[in-house]
Amino acid sequence: MLRQALARARAWTVDLPTARRDRRDERLLELLIAFTLAEDSNCIDVGAFTGTVLRRIVWYAPRGRHIAYEPIPRLHARLVEEFPRVDVRRAALSDHRGEKTFVDVSDEPALSGFRERAYSRNVARRQIEVPVEDLDSSLPTDYVPALIKIDVEGAELEVLRGAIGTISRHKPVVVFEHGKGAAPAYGTRPADVHELLCGEAGLRMFDIDGNGPLSVDAFTEAFERGRVWNFVAHAGR
Repeated sequence: MLRQALARARAWTVDLPTARRDRRDERLLELLIAFTLAEDSNCIDVGAFTGTVLRRIVWYAPRGRHIAYEPIPRLHARLVEEFPRVDVRRAALSDHRGEKTFVDVSDEPALSGFRERAYSRNVARRQIEVPVEDLDSSLPTDYVPALIKIDVEGAELEVLRGAIGTISRHKPVVVFEHGKGAAPAYGTRPADVHELLCGEAGLRMFDIDGNGPLSVDAFTEAFERGRVWNFVAHAGR
């Protein structure tokens, strides 16, 4: 029992920097939402999970038309109950419409995604079939998003590919996670993400701390260093 307790303590100590970074990022994201959104801004939450970000969106933009995506049935059901005025869709975003296999990690649902990735321990997981949509063909014709948040455990490139028309046309603020823990499972390179958001959509990229604008080399370096994994792209000066 002592050995197990020590092992848990070591694991907790190792995770401290990540936990501190996550708490900092959550606070910075809330500030970004508070300063960016008007009361009637429309927002899209891709990978809504338990609604942490969605709650902030609804609080700061109570008259907006919000859309949330969460493919895990049990999490989707909770979101529908908590956010009756939000269009909560039980689907995952990608670059096409149809169905796709999804890995539901029941022990750590935040690590769920289209593909298995490196896990810190042996976790219980199962494969389920989920509906998939691309954002460009799924939005109402009059819908103009002010902010899109993407947290999809490595699948961000295919989400962006399916949303590039919307992003290029309306220039919303795009907040997304892109880190070495998940992106390699998809063969995604930072350069690919940078080309879509900066080259094709004409946005500028920053890390969540506000460093930037990031060139493709600076973005790649930030990805490789792994100290920051949340980024912001927007069209501001």
